[in-house]
Amino acid sequence: MKKLLLLVIIAASATELYAQTSDAEATAIVNLLGVQKKEIIASLVKINPKDSAVFWKLYDQYQEANKKMAKNRIQLYEKTAMSYSNMNGPIADSLAKKFFDNRMIQEKSLEEYYQKIKSATNAVTAFEFFQAEVYILTQVRAQIMQQIPTYSEFVMAHKK
Repeated sequence: MKKLLLLVIIAASATELYAQTSDAEATAIVNLLGVQKKEIIASLVKINPKDSAVFWKLYDQYQEANKKMAKNRIQLYEKTAMSYSNMNGPIADSLAKKFFDNRMIQEKSLEEYYQKIKSATNAVTAFEFFQAEVYILTQVRAQIMQQIPTYSEFVMAHKK
């Protein structure tokens, strides 16, 4: 749990960088979060020693497959914040669709790797992976969203 707290703190700190995130910075953020996530997964998923090598090979593939999506999410948070000052219906709709698309890509990837891990190890290990990953993603998303004002909050703050 201490490692999860550290990951959430890193994610919160990373949101401060979103305002001016270069591609290299986004990559560095994703890589740092990936290392922290792996440590948390190791503490939350009890892997049978005989399945360890195949599990971690698949987990590393999962992380690599999701780097582009994670970078896109970081850039989407930045784009959202930058759009607040000229928000209108088409911009809001476009942002919402991009968030839906990003979330669907992540969910499909999670399901794909659940199936791969289940086939290579067993259903219990795959379920533990699924639970741990959803738990981490939920915590990180919540922490990031707490750092970003909603559009309504932005409007109210700028009316004062």
